[in-house]
Amino acid sequence: MNVGANRQLAGENGGRKITSANGTVTGNWFEIHALSTTALASCTSNIVGLGAGDTIQAGDSINGVFTSLSVTSGTLIAYNRKWV
Repeated sequence: MNVGANRQLAGENGGRKITSANGTVTGNWFEIHALSTTALASCTSNIVGLGAGDTIQAGDSINGVFTSLSVTSGTLIAYNRKWV
């Protein structure tokens, strides 16, 4: 992993780090990436069937349109939508 990738995972360059301490976080994201195995408390997105009680494994990324996220355990990075 290069330095740029490390900074991206740390939440820089348009990313938002989300843990259980954040509560429910709203925004406009195009991808979520699990830094550790993460249990979702809630998720508002265009992905049918993804929500409370689902687990995302460490290292997995999910692309979609996410507007609200909260987790019960683990850490996610949510990447901001980029308009072209």
